[in-house]
Amino acid sequence: MTIVLARRLRGHHALLEMALKDERSRARPDDRTLAGIKKKKLAIKDRLSVFDSASVRSTAH
Repeated sequence: MTIVLARRLRGHHALLEMALKDERSRARPDDRTLAGIKKKKLAIKDRLSVFDSASVRSTAH
């Protein structure tokens, strides 16, 4: 994974965090919407963890 892709994923993760806060601040947050946002955030976090572990291995050598 390239650094550019990692930055894009982090940016998208931040946007999802804002969407999550917005949905939670509504008078009646939609549970399905919240679950969908959380699922997307988790998928991005999983992809970033692969990138972070690969970058740690490359700097360890």
